[in-house]
Amino acid sequence: MPKASKQIIQYSSDEDSSEASGDESLRSGENSDSSQQQQQQSDYSEDEESDSEDAKAAKIREQLAHVPFNQLIRIQQQMGTSKFNKSIGLKEKSDTRKKVQQALRQSVGGSASGDAELSDEESGSESENSAPEMSSTGKSLKPSGGKSKDFHRDSRKMPAMMSSKRPVSRFRQVVEVAKPQTRDPRFDGLSGNYNEDLFEKSYSFLDKQQEEEIEALKAQMLKIKKHDPHEAQRIQTVVSSLQSQIAAKKQKKHSQELKRTHRKKELEAVKQGKTPYFLKKRELKGLEAAEKFSKLKDSSKLDNYMEKRRKRNATKDHRRMPYRRREE
Repeated sequence: MPKASKQIIQYSSDEDSSEASGDESLRSGENSDSSQQQQQQSDYSEDEESDSEDAKAAKIREQLAHVPFNQLIRIQQQMGTSKFNKSIGLKEKSDTRKKVQQALRQSVGGSASGDAELSDEESGSESENSAPEMSSTGKSLKPSGGKSKDFHRDSRKMPAMMSSKRPVSRFRQVVEVAKPQTRDPRFDGLSGNYNEDLFEKSYSFLDKQQEEEIEALKAQMLKIKKHDPHEAQRIQTVVSSLQSQIAAKKQKKHSQELKRTHRKKELEAVKQGKTPYFLKKRELKGLEAAEKFSKLKDSSKLDNYMEKRRKRNATKDHRRMPYRRREE
């Protein structure tokens, strides 16, 4: 009997423990159901609040659609960037400027929102990547694509900055080398000064070659004169131009010799204590003409020269004479 009673008591205790565990499981299930319901209610309330906030933001946007752009900027400066963005429905700081510009452009109808300047508070709250790219001279370094963001500013009153963590290019100039520059030796001081006497002495052989060339052209002209008169005429013009060049050179040399002789005389006069006298162009021409007349007189060609000169002067006077108008 005592064994049976012990078994009954143990069985009853087991039943009681099982019932208690069942009650606890039921209570935990009820608690979990209630917590789920509370979470659902809270989520629903949050959704309702978010929907209400979105609706408010949409209403504010609709109201701002009829407000001018300048007033929008003033409102934004007075409220602050963060409050203004929250009222519109923008909460992310990284894309604040882009979304605000998009909203403002949509509200205004695609007006130029990039030309407006932000305040100090707004520029301080913005990220570094959204700041404009400026150079040291104040000019914008941002290309038309708008992708490169090397230069940035924390505010509009700070200088433009660029990150030092940039990869070094493979082809770079370590030591600066002077660029080769083309120069004309005729107008460069490194070539020295022009010495006309030295030049004539150094290149005096060219005059002899030119005379030999004239003689060769004359011989060729005589050979071709009958067969090809046009070519002979062309050679004649070339010969006459070369002869005129030689005559001009001789005349120049002659005038230089006259200057040298006059300079020597004046140097001797200065040594004697006299004041120097410098020739004028007109006086130099008079000396040249006098020497020319003396040479022509000795060679008995003065009469022919005077006749040619008289005819030349007569033609000049004839051109200058007024003509009588024809009577109509």
